[in-house]
Amino acid sequence: MKRKAPEKIGQYSVHDCIGQGSMGEIWLCHDPSLDRMLVVKRMQLALRGIEDLVQRFNREVQVLAAVNHPNIVQVYGYWLEKGQLNLSMEFINGWSLKQILDKTPNPPVWVTCSMLWDCFNALVHVHSKDFVHRDLKPGNIMIDFAGRTKLLDFGIARVANQDITIPGTILGTTAYMSPEQVRGDSATALSDLFSLGIIAFEMLTGKHPFRDEDAEGTSRNILNRNISPSNFPDTVPSELSRLVCRMLAKETARRVSSAYSCLMELDSIMDGLPRELSIPLSSWLRSVRKELPQPPPPVWKKNFLRKLF
Repeated sequence: MKRKAPEKIGQYSVHDCIGQGSMGEIWLCHDPSLDRMLVVKRMQLALRGIEDLVQRFNREVQVLAAVNHPNIVQVYGYWLEKGQLNLSMEFINGWSLKQILDKTPNPPVWVTCSMLWDCFNALVHVHSKDFVHRDLKPGNIMIDFAGRTKLLDFGIARVANQDITIPGTILGTTAYMSPEQVRGDSATALSDLFSLGIIAFEMLTGKHPFRDEDAEGTSRNILNRNISPSNFPDTVPSELSRLVCRMLAKETARRVSSAYSCLMELDSIMDGLPRELSIPLSSWLRSVRKELPQPPPPVWKKNFLRKLF
């Protein structure tokens, strides 16, 4: 049952509840002082006494306050009101990557490259601050209607060598975990790259590389199933398939070394393709949302990719 919206949260006028989760609710609000829409995450009253969950909420605030990047959701404020913790942040007017993949499971290669370019840039910044996201998945990646990709939901992020342990729970989403997370080891920056590699594989092939009938089978596949370039269709550039395979290496010693090295490799792969793809990505997303014919793709001047279009 949908809960009745309060008239105000803090100084903000409440419009609608746009999400509910284990920790609380997400409200779409209007800031009259700046005449802009924003989002407020409000922790449930019943959770106030659960210290680990309060720490998780505080952790998201800590991470978002420390990062400032165009590809990461921006935090505005944090306060306690009538016994409830509230976090106000940027409203991203767009679709999650999960919504996009539900509509079109196998988007064009240039769309995947654009998403990866923005995510690698965001992770370079996040990892430079000694943060690890630990829960990268299509539901935590947004593409706004202006064609910009944003990372969100840092609620279980790892800060430096600190950790939050919630008894009886698994930190992360099984289908997008790295092998070390499945084993219960600490997540590192390379764990984020493995998770992003799963997402990239999913976009390039139209299917998840490890998903099984249940979480146990999926975990077993993450630990044991190897991915090679032969698992990709011919329309995927060989350099890109090899990069994704190295992101999905089981052993961290064999995995790509950093988000920055991924970014440099992708830069070479995207040779001949504009890096600023927000306008064509916006047009493409509009066609997906409204189920219209896809617009002409951006011109990619690299010879071996012309067959893609």
